[in-house]
Amino acid sequence: MSHQTSDNTAKWLEIAAAIILSLASLLTAWSTYQAAQWSRTQSVKSNGAVTKMVESTQLSTLAGQDTLVDVVTFTNWLEAVSTDNQALADFYHQRFREEFQPAFTAWLALEPLKNPDAPPSPFAMPAYSPANRQEAAARQAEAGELQVEGRAAAVNAELYVRNTLFLASALFFVGMSRLFSFIRVRLVLEMLAAILLLVGFVNALTLPVV
Repeated sequence: MSHQTSDNTAKWLEIAAAIILSLASLLTAWSTYQAAQWSRTQSVKSNGAVTKMVESTQLSTLAGQDTLVDVVTFTNWLEAVSTDNQALADFYHQRFREEFQPAFTAWLALEPLKNPDAPPSPFAMPAYSPANRQEAAARQAEAGELQVEGRAAAVNAELYVRNTLFLASALFFVGMSRLFSFIRVRLVLEMLAAILLLVGFVNALTLPVV
């Protein structure tokens, strides 16, 4: 009777080992796939962030060039006005960049030569906001968002890789259990494998997927 009970227990342990082995293998494949997908996402986000930063730098350079043109033409206009050369002042005024005109008009309306509270130049006016400068800031913000998303993807990839370690350990213990003929040893090893499998299963359910 005891021998029959031992045989039945061994049979159930074999069935349990087969189930643990199957589930652990499936979850390992899933975790490996998700780790690869998150790594790919991290790479895409990081590359996108670099591209956005390059675009932001280029736009910042263009914005600097635009501002330089505005400063030069405004300075020349100011010099012409100070020397009462209206024709030359009109000449430079007509050559102001379109983006500079609203800020200049708003600044001039404040009568800066008479009003001590007026901003020192049109460049200090809220209306002065070159499009390239705004685009550069927008690209930089997008790059920041992509960097955050890339870091999150890297963390998720690492978590899935870590999950494969739990599942690999489950596979190891269930494989080791088959090397022993002692029922208690097999039972302990399979219980350890089952616990590790449960941890891997919970992780697979709770971790974000691509």
